[in-house]
Amino acid sequence: MPLPTPPRSRRRLGAALALSCLPLWLAGCNAAVGPQRLEGDQMGYADALGEGLKRQMLLNMVRLRYADVPSFLSVSQVISGYQLQSTGQLGLNAYPSAGPGNYATVGGTVQYTARPTFTFTPVTGQRFAQSYLRPLAPAELLSLAQSGAPMDLLFRLGVQSVNGLPNATTQEGQSQDPSGGFLALMHALRTIQAAGAVSLRFEPGPHSPRVFLALGDGNGPTGEAARQVGRLLGLPPGTRELEVVYGRQPRRPGQMAVLTRSVLQVLYELGAQIEVSAADVAHGETRPTEPGDRLIRVRQGDRAPADPYAAVQYRGRWFWIDSGDYRSKGAFTFAHVLQVLAESGQGQPTPIVTIPAQ
Repeated sequence: MPLPTPPRSRRRLGAALALSCLPLWLAGCNAAVGPQRLEGDQMGYADALGEGLKRQMLLNMVRLRYADVPSFLSVSQVISGYQLQSTGQLGLNAYPSAGPGNYATVGGTVQYTARPTFTFTPVTGQRFAQSYLRPLAPAELLSLAQSGAPMDLLFRLGVQSVNGLPNATTQEGQSQDPSGGFLALMHALRTIQAAGAVSLRFEPGPHSPRVFLALGDGNGPTGEAARQVGRLLGLPPGTRELEVVYGRQPRRPGQMAVLTRSVLQVLYELGAQIEVSAADVAHGETRPTEPGDRLIRVRQGDRAPADPYAAVQYRGRWFWIDSGDYRSKGAFTFAHVLQVLAESGQGQPTPIVTIPAQ
């Protein structure tokens, strides 16, 4: 007749059996680590990449403000590898053959390893010239406007002149406000766009597609705005559709000649509006900020606020955009969109987040 197991031994036996399940539980954790990390990494890396791009663009604006060399570094690949390893050992001697103090042995190890790898590619040579020195195509700006981006803001950022009407510009540190005709044209185009009457049409051309901008039917609230556009651009009376071409002046009637800027010009013009200290101006490090209407306001000081929209440190001072400055954030965001648009036109690969299963 087998002897009954004492209560203390039963408790020890139950603990040993519970510990024997530890390797199985760890194996289950190992299987679940992939899906859990995928969700966290996707959002985490997306946020980190976005913040890094904002800081890089703001820093380049500040560098250009101080006549320093801008630098562009793209993230070409992100590889995030994780490994969870577990081992367990269990030994059991049943009572009463074993002594009360040596009835079971349990052992195990757990190892968690994370190996994130980032690949950065400097933008130089022909790729730099094509992405940042090439003027933006007028069709690219208008395509963004048709997608809902404010036409007046896009033209203030990316256009030098329209049919000879000059936008604001900075030359040798001296700023020039946009002409009244340019501002009136932007207001009229924005009015037509807000009514949903702006549309694009493409026709095959000998070298590239021809782009036509339609201004509505001339009736209703957009009629006067369309006539204002015609008067400012010198279009024939009754023109409701005009061909968009690149250049300073139209080659024939019925055209809108758009002299666009490069991404480097956009950053330079925005950088000229950055606030600088009087000491930096006195030392000859930069020129004073010219008064006038600013698209963006970048503040500077010894310390950045606790929660800025974007902030960078340059030569011991901080430069930032306030999180509550909606107008500056909008101009900064669409400048970034123009930069991405210029880069994507060269077939540049987008960052890839790879999480291998091990």
